[in-house]
Amino acid sequence: MLSSTGDNRTFKHNLLLAVFFAFVAGIINVFGFSELATFTTNLTGHVGELAIAIENQSPNSQLLKIISWIGCFALGSFIASLCTNLFTGTRIKFSYVLPIILEIGFLTSCLYLQRNYKLDEIIDLEILLLFTAMGLQNGIVSMVSGNVVRTTHLTGMVTDFGIGLGEIIMKKKSERKSKIRKIQLTISIIFSFASGAILCAFLIGYAHHQVLLIPILLLLILLFYDYKILEKSLDMIRERLHV
Repeated sequence: MLSSTGDNRTFKHNLLLAVFFAFVAGIINVFGFSELATFTTNLTGHVGELAIAIENQSPNSQLLKIISWIGCFALGSFIASLCTNLFTGTRIKFSYVLPIILEIGFLTSCLYLQRNYKLDEIIDLEILLLFTAMGLQNGIVSMVSGNVVRTTHLTGMVTDFGIGLGEIIMKKKSERKSKIRKIQLTISIIFSFASGAILCAFLIGYAHHQVLLIPILLLLILLFYDYKILEKSLDMIRERLHV
């Protein structure tokens, strides 16, 4: 799912990647809003908040807070890009393993902070951790899929769905297959994001911060699964080369 890149990637790889990470993002989105009163998987609304804060001449602390949100999301994407390019061609496992481990670390840190401090003392730090985690996720998914998949927001996906539907209607029958696959991908992302959000909405009243254990566990499973698949592929190559 993650270890296949470039020409080795298939539609199935991108579909699994989209469904998995969109589900995680849906959980984080509802968690951030319910527990921290802030959406932490996208920046569109927060850029609007920044513009309004500037126009209203809000206190510098408010401006700095919103700018730090945007900066942390960008930082996460930067780290994902750095890891991918740094280890490409040498230790390819680390190019995707390290960003996912960091994302798990950020989510686990939120749990640790909640258990050891009062929420009003650490809420700003938790928000920054979640923004960084979602920037990491969006960055690594985008780079691995060749900029085909993004999973932390739905604006582009809904737009792609509308465009793709129009293209299917207008295109010749022979040209529809690729467009249908693209729509399948966008629908999968939308449905998976919504499923994660709905699940979190049902659980958040009972589990609160413990709901973060779900994405943490899913990410750990992903690392284990992808590592095993990669090792199996390498073993097959060694056998063919008699290494």
